Formats: sequence, C-alpha cells, structure tokens
Amino acid sequence: MIICLIFIIVGGLLLASSSAMLRNGLAFVRQGERAVGTIVELVEERDEDGTFYFPVFDIPDSRYQTITYKHTVGSSRARWQMGDTAMFIFEPGKPDTVKLLSYRGIFGWPLLLLAVAVDLLVVGAGYFLYQGYFGF
Repeated sequence: MIICLIFIIVGGLLLASSSAMLRNGLAFVRQGERAVGTIVELVEERDEDGTFYFPVFDIPDSRYQTITYKHTVGSSRARWQMGDTAMFIFEPGKPDTVKLLSYRGIFGWPLLLLAVAVDLLVVGAGYFLYQGYFGF
C-alpha cells in the first residue's frame, strides 16, 4: 500500500517537472535565435576507453559576432568532417545557451521523464483500483 502511494507521489512530481521542462523547451525553441554553425576544428581527446573526436563549431549570431561551441558528445570515429554544418539555437545575447537543434537534444529528457511518470502513475493507480475491486 505504501509503495503505491510512493509511486503516485513520485509519478506526480515527475509529471510536474517534465511538464515544466517541456514548457521551457518549447519557449526556448519559439524565442531562440537560429544559426548555422560550421566545423572549424576536430578536437581529439584520449582516455582509458580510447580516442574520441569532438567537433568545434563557429556560429555567427545576429550581432555579427562568432560563437565558438565545442560539442559535448564525442565519437570514437570522426563522424564530422571539417566544413560540415549544423543548425544551432540559442538565446539572443547569451552564447552559453547554445544547443544543437535536434529533437532529442531539446525534448529528450522531458519526454523520458514523462514516460516514467505515466508508468508510475498507472501502476500506482492500478494497484488502488485492483485493491478496491477485489477488496484486499
């Protein structure tokens, strides 16, 4: 009984936080400035797992300034080539908010939390319905 209450409470909290994150992501996409960035360098980093390549982009903004952005995700093979381009989004005047414009990059975490929240709420509520139906 107590576990199902915990499922419902945690599910409700996750639902509220994922809804807020989704709302913030939508506002970011609506109000953000978009620009095409070009790869100017491939940074090679080595660790105990091997060698990883991180692309570095130059992104022009509307104020004729260039934002340099090192992608946070590297790959073991150089998937990017010098001169490749990608679309970025950021808040105008705030170069530290740069994100690669991709569905997963902007909405991935909110949708994952939403899926977990719905599962927890269905299991918790289902147990209460089961308990009420069978009288346990």
